Amino acid sequence: MRPLRKPRWPIALAVVFAIVAAGFTYGWETQSGYYAFLPDPAHPLAKVVHAQGGKPPAKDTGFYFVDVNLLHANLIQKFWAEHLVDGASLVPDKEILAPGQSNQQRVVEDMHAMTTSQETAKVVAERALGKKVPILRQGALLVGIVSGDPAAKAGLRPGTIVTSVNGEPVHSAQDMITDMHPVKPGQSVRLTLSKGSPVTVQTIASPKPVHAIIGVSVGDAVRIGKLPVPVRIDTGSIGGPSAGLGFALEIYDSLSGRQLLRGHKIAVTGELDLAGGVHEIGGVQQKTIGAIDAGADTFLVPAGANLRDARAAANGRINVIGVTSFAQALQVIRGLAPR
Repeated sequence: MRPLRKPRWPIALAVVFAIVAAGFTYGWETQSGYYAFLPDPAHPLAKVVHAQGGKPPAKDTGFYFVDVNLLHANLIQKFWAEHLVDGASLVPDKEILAPGQSNQQRVVEDMHAMTTSQETAKVVAERALGKKVPILRQGALLVGIVSGDPAAKAGLRPGTIVTSVNGEPVHSAQDMITDMHPVKPGQSVRLTLSKGSPVTVQTIASPKPVHAIIGVSVGDAVRIGKLPVPVRIDTGSIGGPSAGLGFALEIYDSLSGRQLLRGHKIAVTGELDLAGGVHEIGGVQQKTIGAIDAGADTFLVPAGANLRDARAAANGRINVIGVTSFAQALQVIRGLAPR
């Protein structure tokens, strides 16, 4: 009698498992070169914005802010987002990160942008309510510095405030951008700072469209006096500037007796400036899905390309309205028929 041969399937199974494990490890540890934009249901603003003396919204109504889960995707996450997540989009790294910028630096800048959007919203809302909010514009704030670019080599650091470019006064981020327009790539610019000696920085050429850059991202440096009404906003780890308009509407409505909503659930997105202007944001397709998933009946977005893309993503499932300012947003909401 021949001896029984041991089955070989355990060996084969072990080999298959090892191959799969090695493939998974490789896929998990290897960056894909893409960011994944993933939808996230809109969040009720009344839960994160608390104005002293403010009134809560009526049941089943409210303003909602929308965000996007932004994932620096490895190969496995890219496959998952591309094939298994409804409404996800993939965007190349180079469209998200500035040259030389790391993902960690991007996260830090996004958190700063969120803080700025909250302070801006408080000012805009309380001024719209007729309250006096003192503001001192101090210049252009260097929010981010790209490693290896001229500004970093010149010793500039995040938090530095620029007060003039080549002798032209700078009171805001837009002033600095405007003052840089005449500068050609390769030319030097002399920056006067709020603290310390002036710094001369040689510019380099940006990618298309070509213009002179020094490798910084900028925001408005302002000092805001004491707010007439204290407001606390807590969004946890969510970053970016796109909730500014929503914050301002929530503050305004809660402090004015909740006269805006009249039965509506309104999702809102849009970056807000201190003058009340509304500016375009990213990830509007995913944010539209988030507004729909939260059960909102109306979605306010910045006019222009954001409005076009949001309406395409909505496909008639939600009323999408474009606005260019906080004042226009108030007008639009007051024009909605009560529910």
